Amino acid sequence: MRSALSSARMVRVLALALPCLSPLFSGCSSETYPADLLYPLRGDPIVVKAPTATPWDTTRPGQQDHHIATFKDDEILQPKDLKAKDRQQLDTVLGKIFGTPAAPKVEPDDSEARDQRDELKLDADTLKGGSKYYRIHCMHCHGVAGDGRGPTGPWINPHPRDYRQGRFKFLSSDPRVIGRKPRRADLRHTLEHGIEGTSMPSFSLLSDKDKEELVSYIIHLSIRGEVEMNIMKTILNNNPIEGTLAEYAQELLKDFLASWSQSNQKVLEPAPYPYKADDQEQLAKSIRHGYELFTDPKGAASCIACHVDFGRQVPFRYDEWGTLVRPSNLTNGVYRGGRRPIDLYWRIRGGIDPSGMPRADLKIDKDQKIDEYWDMVNFVQALPYPQMLPEDIRYRIYPRHDQEKSPTHAAR
Repeated sequence: MRSALSSARMVRVLALALPCLSPLFSGCSSETYPADLLYPLRGDPIVVKAPTATPWDTTRPGQQDHHIATFKDDEILQPKDLKAKDRQQLDTVLGKIFGTPAAPKVEPDDSEARDQRDELKLDADTLKGGSKYYRIHCMHCHGVAGDGRGPTGPWINPHPRDYRQGRFKFLSSDPRVIGRKPRRADLRHTLEHGIEGTSMPSFSLLSDKDKEELVSYIIHLSIRGEVEMNIMKTILNNNPIEGTLAEYAQELLKDFLASWSQSNQKVLEPAPYPYKADDQEQLAKSIRHGYELFTDPKGAASCIACHVDFGRQVPFRYDEWGTLVRPSNLTNGVYRGGRRPIDLYWRIRGGIDPSGMPRADLKIDKDQKIDEYWDMVNFVQALPYPQMLPEDIRYRIYPRHDQEKSPTHAAR
């Protein structure tokens, strides 16, 4: 009998427990941030071009920033190279527009942008409530500035989301929106359900008001971080800024508010499900076609090119944050973006841009009741469960000798 947990298992247990226990150790209460606390100006490297290498080993815990710092000169920019006067000026401009953690705000100087701010619920009262709950529940992983570098963040795999780049993975917004962002409903869904297979828990027990305020505060952190990042990139690349730094920051703010507003209004609407729910023959035909789309190396989807052996044999690769990730092993049945059919539809049709998953360009014909995206959804849903697959497809994915060795798996 084992006398103690292995160190590796203990780390995993603590990583899962800390989000619940952190307020007890950190002294966080229902109070807001200290009034004199400022958002820290970015000091970690900005990834401008992720490496194309595909290593088999992930980054060791706590080494994310050290790892990114080893990227080539043309792959990162160093905020530490900003001149002191530029940092001071940028800090002042960001403070005037976005306030402080205790008193967050979004202050555009344009009436249309102010309307978009209000539509997105980024008023000062809502943000103040969101900052309080963010401090209690989120800050220890996602950091004060939303950088994914809170006290527990570096030790968690996969790495907590860094909001400052303005990029998110799990979206239901129309891909045609310029600067596509998540809808408020997408962020709320993540809060309510967590992210399966990660340390991001569900916060479904929070009240509707608290969840809405948290969503607003996350949007606030993302817009602030994206304005900051783009100004830093402009200065570090020695590109000219028209007008003053404050005017440039306002122009960026208007662009990002417009992207968030348009994304929030435009959902990626699926075509109606073209099959009868109880027609097993239709379902089998749909699954088989989904398999063909998935495995065709030169087809419109060509999923097998990244999800090698359906995800069982895939190396790591870099996402746009410079984090090592790998395409999902879809035979495991773990869907980080949600397991509802509509969630899978959005992932396949809309892609997961920051991770490098492209949008599949499949056929939709409403008159003929054809929607190949639903065929892909049906196949991906059945893939982890061999007995749900048509027999000929089943043996291609799970060879007979493997099923004989693992009868429990084959019977799932």
